[in-house]
Order: sequence, then structure tokens, then C-alpha cells
Amino acid sequence: MSEDGSVVELSVEDWRARVLAALRADGQRLTAPRLAIIGWLAAQTTPFSAEALTAALAHHPASVGRATAYRAVDWLRERGWLARVQTERGDYTYARTLPGHHHHAVCTRCGATLLFEGCSAIESLTALLARQGFLVQGHILELFGLCARCQAALGGMR
Repeated sequence: MSEDGSVVELSVEDWRARVLAALRADGQRLTAPRLAIIGWLAAQTTPFSAEALTAALAHHPASVGRATAYRAVDWLRERGWLARVQTERGDYTYARTLPGHHHHAVCTRCGATLLFEGCSAIESLTALLARQGFLVQGHILELFGLCARCQAALGGMR
């Protein structure tokens, strides 16, 4: 995340290094299956399902089992390294993110994930709801659309 709260794209290398550091700090062993999972997740350029992870590593030399893959996804999601993203079809996929309070904009074509801070739109909505007697206790904001690269590749479609 940038210092000024602007939108930034999450680097694959940065994400991988930070996750490995978090695993070490949590006392997790960097086993061959965990390293294979982190490597596969870091390389993903589009949102992915836990099932896709399992299928991709089913025949990996590190012998990554379904339970190991799902536990890794759960651990990463609980600690903020993966965001659960609801698709337009209503099912869930995951995208790489960083821990902390921020929001995501996910390109529906290439999967680029942009992170941004700030809740001014939410604050306006919260105030409106408060006037109606509704107390907001939390929020999730996920935006889907086309990144600049994909728009350019599609001839500037917006």
C-alpha cells in the first residue's frame, strides 16, 4: 500500500516474500508442500478457487494433498493474505492481498488486483443508514471491472 493511500497493484514477488516471512513468524515450517502452494498462489494472475489449487498441485512432486491445500487457503485468508472474492455467478474465488483494512478492485479479464484504502463512500452510506436507525458494524467493498491494460488490449473499451 502506498504511503498516501492511493491505489497500488500488488507485486507477486512482494506478496510471496511477505507470506513466507509471516509463516516463519507464526512458527510454521516451510515444508515442500507449503512452498509449492505459496509458489502457485503467488504466480496466479487471475482469481482462483481452492479446488483449482488442489487440482494444479495434485501431481506435484511435493505431494500436495487436498487437506493441505485447503488448510493453507484458510490460514492465508484468516490472516489477510488472501481475499475471498464473490464472482458474478455467486461462487467464491480468492485473490492475493495484504493484511489490514483496505478494499480490492479485481480485473475480471486478467485478475490484476488493486488495493486501495479509504472508506469515504462507506462513511456517507453509513451516515445515511444511521439517519434511518441502522447501525453499521462492518463492511466489505469489492469492485470488479477492467484494468487499464485489459481496456487497452480490448481497444479502449470502458
